[in-house]
Amino acid sequence: MRVERLPSAVDGPVAHLPRGTAPYGSLTGGLLDRLRRFGDFGSVADHQGERMSGAEFAAVVQYAAAGLSRRGLHPNDVVAVLAPVSTARLVSVYTAMAVGCVALPLELSSDVDTLIRVLVDTDARMILTTGALAPLAVELADRSRVRQVVSFGEAPATTPFTELLRPAPRCGGYDPAHCLFDSGLMDYTAVSGAPPRTVRRPHRELVAHFRRLDAALRLSRDDTVVLESGMTEFDRCVLASVALWHGASVLSPADESTAVTGAALRAVRAAVRGAPPSRIGFRSA
Repeated sequence: MRVERLPSAVDGPVAHLPRGTAPYGSLTGGLLDRLRRFGDFGSVADHQGERMSGAEFAAVVQYAAAGLSRRGLHPNDVVAVLAPVSTARLVSVYTAMAVGCVALPLELSSDVDTLIRVLVDTDARMILTTGALAPLAVELADRSRVRQVVSFGEAPATTPFTELLRPAPRCGGYDPAHCLFDSGLMDYTAVSGAPPRTVRRPHRELVAHFRRLDAALRLSRDDTVVLESGMTEFDRCVLASVALWHGASVLSPADESTAVTGAALRAVRAAVRGAPPSRIGFRSA
């Protein structure tokens, strides 16, 4: 990968949230409290028109993490994510990590047999998926050890994601937002004729990468970052976390096969409905 700075498109001083800190427990640990304290800056948007403010995004992740706990998920359980690069994918990956689970993003380019093998080998307990991919997720669950499928939107044989956001019972005292985890992220590589190989990236490794990108990019609330499909999941998750931590905006563009172009930048402006981005601070190699 390489990190670049593009010329500023915004005149005047750049507003920074306090620096020198990092998420704790998961990549969104402390984010909601931080944005509530210093102002609800930034947004998360994608090519499908989904848009949330930074605080809305952090709140959904925090409440959904508590919902996963109520559904029997525990730290170090593996939760698979079946979704294109989008707001739904980010929400799902961060939600799994926020409850202390290991997030396992599945690649849509993998064949069904590879996906099943990955789910079986990692003993994944749940799949978080989009409505369009829910039928595939249900098939994968039937052919693996997955016990639950949670879908964004209504889909047969799945639990709606909104069920995770229901208020917790008054007697529930567990709040994953204030717990420390080191579960992190898991990715895999598949080679023809060989079992998929998985690599686990614990939270301490994610935070170390967070600090590297934070120091290199020095993002502010006037910035927007674009998540390209060519990035690794490791880079994409940490970059989005750095952006949100400093009140910047995050966009998943429509054309995932090309680098950021002028058309993509116009899409950024339309999606965030604000000033044009001052920098796109990160580009895949």
